[in-house]
Amino acid sequence: MSDRFLIVGAGAIGAITGVHLARAGHDVVYAEANQAHVDAVRNNGLRLSGALEATVQADIATPEEIAGKYDTVLLAVKARHTNDTLPLLQRVLAPEGCVVSLQNGLEEYKLADALGKDRVIGAYLTFGGFYVEPGHVKYGGTGSFKLGELDGRMSERLAHLARTLEVQQPVQATSNIFGFLWAKMALGAVYFGTAITDLDVPDVYTDPERRAVLATLCGETVAVAEKLGVSVETTDGFDPKAFRLGSPVDSEAQQASWDAQRRYWGGHDNARTGIWRDLALHKRPTEIDGLVDEVIRLAGNSNVPVPHLRRLSAVVHAIERGEQEMSAGALLGIGA
Repeated sequence: MSDRFLIVGAGAIGAITGVHLARAGHDVVYAEANQAHVDAVRNNGLRLSGALEATVQADIATPEEIAGKYDTVLLAVKARHTNDTLPLLQRVLAPEGCVVSLQNGLEEYKLADALGKDRVIGAYLTFGGFYVEPGHVKYGGTGSFKLGELDGRMSERLAHLARTLEVQQPVQATSNIFGFLWAKMALGAVYFGTAITDLDVPDVYTDPERRAVLATLCGETVAVAEKLGVSVETTDGFDPKAFRLGSPVDSEAQQASWDAQRRYWGGHDNARTGIWRDLALHKRPTEIDGLVDEVIRLAGNSNVPVPHLRRLSAVVHAIERGEQEMSAGALLGIGA
């Protein structure tokens, strides 16, 4: 039995997920704002390279051209574009349908406010890739993929969606999606820290001084999550709770987390994050507004001090504006 999906955003995550669904016989329609990407896909198909070499003929249109109602919408735009997609989502989402946020950040909160909590499913994923050129996305390989209802219910629609998306890789339904989303936020703070160094991620991890700053960034993020009552989970062997601030240092747990990260990066072709790619190659804004800056905002609401996250945010925004260079010493300056 085939399902029908609208995927909003045909960049890395949207393309990877959509190509796998299409190859399994599902009906996939893309809404994509990049006209050059739309034209290239219409003319030559949507190509994946890397971990999967495949080209599929894709039904793709600009958001304004999308019509009809959809029971399942996969949202795969960058966090800074979520607000831009809300009119489309409100127009095309069926009354009993759901939006699945395949995004970085905590966009589930925003979507729930706009659409209703019962019309949103959260997703935690660590697979990835990157946009190469119009019509072409590189797939970096599998990672974790978890789905969850925002209220923790283990619903039938959640189970069905997880089974359907397993055409790509194993997918797990969870009752604590926010625990995984906040774990990704903690790891995201680490990745922003690595990106400003202009070094390969594993190389940053080998330096104890830089690793200590990354640990503090992680710990501040965990402090905000726990203040909000979230039980932070372990992600791909990386346990953010091992870096809690003000607790006795669990050197063994921290070492296990860094070892897990080295294994993760050792299994990928690319040793640089998408954050680094935005800053160094594309010269465009990162997703920091919806990631680190969102943690800072929530920290302010909860009276949780996050001085290192604030300094990290300032450096990233300065690099985005062209006022500061990426450098090996940038991360150490945050910890000074």
